[in-house]
Amino acid sequence: MSHHVVILGGSYAGIAAMRRLSKNLKLKITLIDQHPYHYLQTEGYELISSNTSFDETIVSLPALCANYENVTFKHCKVLGIKPKRKVILLDNAEESYDTLVLALGSVTKRFECDENVYNYSFGAKSLRGALKLNQFFQDELYKRLESDKKSKEHFNIIVGGAGLSGVEIAAGMQHFFNRYYRSNALSCATLHIHLIVSRDTVLNGMHKNIIKTSTKRLEKLRVILHTNNRISAIHKHTTILSDGTKINFDFMIFAGGTMIAPCLQDLDLKKTKKGQFIVDEYLHSFDDNDIYIVGDTAQLQTKNHLPLPPTAQTAVQSGECAANNILRTLRGKTLQKADIKMKGLAIALGGNYAIISMYGIQINGYPAYVAKKLIERLYKWPLWWQALKGFRNIESCEI
Repeated sequence: MSHHVVILGGSYAGIAAMRRLSKNLKLKITLIDQHPYHYLQTEGYELISSNTSFDETIVSLPALCANYENVTFKHCKVLGIKPKRKVILLDNAEESYDTLVLALGSVTKRFECDENVYNYSFGAKSLRGALKLNQFFQDELYKRLESDKKSKEHFNIIVGGAGLSGVEIAAGMQHFFNRYYRSNALSCATLHIHLIVSRDTVLNGMHKNIIKTSTKRLEKLRVILHTNNRISAIHKHTTILSDGTKINFDFMIFAGGTMIAPCLQDLDLKKTKKGQFIVDEYLHSFDDNDIYIVGDTAQLQTKNHLPLPPTAQTAVQSGECAANNILRTLRGKTLQKADIKMKGLAIALGGNYAIISMYGIQINGYPAYVAKKLIERLYKWPLWWQALKGFRNIESCEI
């Protein structure tokens, strides 16, 4: 009987694990996700600011999995996991496994406040959230185009959190507004983006040159920075910062933190204070060697036990490492310790401007933007090609 590996999540880590495991045709692999697509989150922030179309940010999971002889995709929602029974509870059935890979990524951790705030706020880690944000801003610009009175009203957007996500969203949106202003299509001078920065600088913990360049770019775009501040309270459409500043806002984007998927909240495996699962040096759960945890769901570290940021590249490396160790276990070989490294960093800062830092070299501006797009395409194009072949397999089976 084939060894059954179930991968929960068509994330960067989940896709990497699936592709590596699929090379062993003796394995039975099932990929489960509540969405029928792999969302390319590295390009999602450009979708928010209308710099790309939504079809450029997804890969079809049914088509991708159909390209592999031993992979099955199931489009359903995960309700829970019963490790003792080795069973996953789905919304329409149960799925048993021999080895489980948790690759559900993370979701936006929202501010604890009046639930009404969720009616005019979104996270930006999902395709649905990115599309809603894009539509919201397009609607606001349309209203200003139609109404002279509306165009003169102040419109404030708050971005809570100045890590990679918050900085990229703020820069992309401000550039989006500035583009209309420069083209004289309508007045955007009263549209303001407020970036809430909890530390002295944006991108806390990164190299000082990256921080300096990013800050200069944000200021040039006219993003309003509130450093050494946190959101202490929200009352209707007013935010109160920790220094007492009150900002009336029309819309809020949460980018201040993440948490594991809700369906994993009750899973009784060892977690950090932030809620991520703790893994050993082989990416096993500390409590169950038949469960591997990868990507944002896990607390990933370097060989020297330093924390790694939740990026696509670290997720891909963790997925490949887990898959390799599953294969080594089945062959009776010694497991390999995870050696996940940050090979570089790419930050989109609105329009055709980016920063790339790699091997101690930093490139800014348009050349960095071109390099970033190339990196994204080198990841995306092979998946699109495999999905195209899988789609043809599906069509041939239906004829």
